[in-house]
Amino acid sequence: MEGRNKIKELFRNKKIVTGAHVRTQDPCMSELIANIGYDIVWVENEHSFLDKCNTNLHVLAAQAGGAAAVVRVAWNDPVLVKPVLEMGVDGIIFPLISSAEDARKAVASCLYPPQGVRGFGPIRANRYGLIPTEEYLKSANDDLFKILQIEHVDGVRDIDRILEVPGVDAIVVGQNDLSGSMGKLGMIEDPQVQEMMRTVFEACKRHGIPGGISCGPSARELDMWFEFGINFVFMPNEFEWVRTGAVNALDMIKTYERRIEG
Repeated sequence: MEGRNKIKELFRNKKIVTGAHVRTQDPCMSELIANIGYDIVWVENEHSFLDKCNTNLHVLAAQAGGAAAVVRVAWNDPVLVKPVLEMGVDGIIFPLISSAEDARKAVASCLYPPQGVRGFGPIRANRYGLIPTEEYLKSANDDLFKILQIEHVDGVRDIDRILEVPGVDAIVVGQNDLSGSMGKLGMIEDPQVQEMMRTVFEACKRHGIPGGISCGPSARELDMWFEFGINFVFMPNEFEWVRTGAVNALDMIKTYERRIEG
């Protein structure tokens, strides 16, 4: 909310925009990610236990820490999008966009009439009314960054038409569900799956729209994604960070234990 077009400014000024996911109820996680220096906090509403109150607290914490806050809604539905917009988010991530019609529906849910179908009740989006309505409406439609997720073969096949929809700001590939739609769930390095992903990123380049990915902190994986030409990357959520750190720490202790026993 602080600073108009925050994410668009990031893409203008940085070669690679960085983000990380949050799924737990504790907004301190968003504050920590922001303070570490990630550009964007992805607040997860599709695969998490977060309610509206939790989500709002994450948005406040991320923005207070200096990061942009985006929320992935559970479905491409204006009813789910509306209350999230009123939280003053910097952007929305829409899952499972498989056609230009899906893309138009997603964009319309973020825009006030006549361009879209968003109902008026901005709450935090206009600083609780401290921004006069006339001033707020001048830039409200342009301020929301709309990220569409391609995670089905149908979306890949219609990618050029999707990218031609006015108001689409970025594309993120959901590699696991995309591979699943091909009958190859989790087989990210399968040549056919990679060809599908490459098709999406090449289309993004042609249309001048950023394309990105969510992945783990693996140099091998990152090499692959950067070779594909991504513009942004989201790192894992708290569960994965804790699991990775805890497993590594336990392995170190077990190593010492084996030395003592030996």
